Amino acid sequence: MIIKLLRDAVQTSINTLSKKVTQFMAKPKKPAFPLADRLLADAFRLGQLPSPTEQEKERASFIVERLTAMKLDYIVDDRGNILSFLHSSDETDISREPLLLFTRLVSERWNPLESLGKLGLTHAKGAGLADALGPAALLSIAEAYAEGRLALERELCLFFSALHSDDPVETAFKTVLDQFRCRPCAAFGVRGFMLGLLTSHTLGSCRAEVTFTLDEKTKKEKQKIDANAVVGALIDLTFQFQTAAESCGSDLNFYFRHIEARGAFDTTPSEGVLELELESVNGELLQLALEKIKHVAESSVYAGVKNALRVIASTPPGDPVLNEAYAKIILEIMKELKISATEEAKPDPASFLSAFGIPALSVGITSGRAGLSRDTVEIASVERGRQLLEQLIIRAGQVKDEESPNAQ
Repeated sequence: MIIKLLRDAVQTSINTLSKKVTQFMAKPKKPAFPLADRLLADAFRLGQLPSPTEQEKERASFIVERLTAMKLDYIVDDRGNILSFLHSSDETDISREPLLLFTRLVSERWNPLESLGKLGLTHAKGAGLADALGPAALLSIAEAYAEGRLALERELCLFFSALHSDDPVETAFKTVLDQFRCRPCAAFGVRGFMLGLLTSHTLGSCRAEVTFTLDEKTKKEKQKIDANAVVGALIDLTFQFQTAAESCGSDLNFYFRHIEARGAFDTTPSEGVLELELESVNGELLQLALEKIKHVAESSVYAGVKNALRVIASTPPGDPVLNEAYAKIILEIMKELKISATEEAKPDPASFLSAFGIPALSVGITSGRAGLSRDTVEIASVERGRQLLEQLIIRAGQVKDEESPNAQ
């Protein structure tokens, strides 16, 4: 009898424990980082919207809808750029010079199929997904402010640019500078890749494109000339550009970004394109190199082939000394968040603001890899990137006027 009672008691305990384990396993798990999940969800939705388009209207509409839902004020200028001003909670202690947080809506890598995206356990994938992470991160900041989780000690402007930041004709930051009552104390660019990379030393850059075409007369009489006239012109000019760039010395970086010869319904190419890029920390050297490249293109004449050069992108060199105080803040935050930090020298749109005496830096918020067909984002890195951005806004907002490089 005693043995039976013990056996029943043990069985009852086992059944109770089994029931609790089953209930626990069936219970839906809460996400470990819900704020990072929302940021990534916005990036997925943005990444699915076509780009580039006229004034990025579809992506801009998405941003406007989200800001409206948060009951935040915003303006849209005549070029499609969006600005939203988030006001500080303390109007007495800190100066009124605002902070600027900027990103771009444009993506050159959108694809109707690949941009639909795929979400796995550890990685998110999609064409142009990294480009969508910048705007999604700014929306995350706006949401934190709207929900009272982020208290600002200094006014903050969120700037979503519908323009290419390195457009040589239109200045993407003109609207921002025109709208401010006073210039920003500092500006921070937000991009998808790479978490831990800090562009504190910005190089100047210039990208140029040369197109080659057979003229109409030659198309009709091309049997009388070299059948590969376009290819020959493209190859010859490539070598001449290389020689011209090398003559400028080791302080100039020179790259060929794209070389292609093509024909429509003919085996012989009738068109060609060559895209090159110049980089230097020296603005005068960069301009000298560009003039040499232009001279080579204009003075090179090829039988039956027309060539035309145009500058398609331009970024001025930045001022690393101007950025020292804020670069130090970013590196300190990265250390606290256990983010492996690396400073890099490369062209960056933040340097446009350096020309106005505004400290400006850019940071990436996720780890991953930009591929030819799709980007791969490490999901675990999104939360640390989000924390980096919030901490940066808080710390930079605490810098007093007398400590700021902008102080007169």
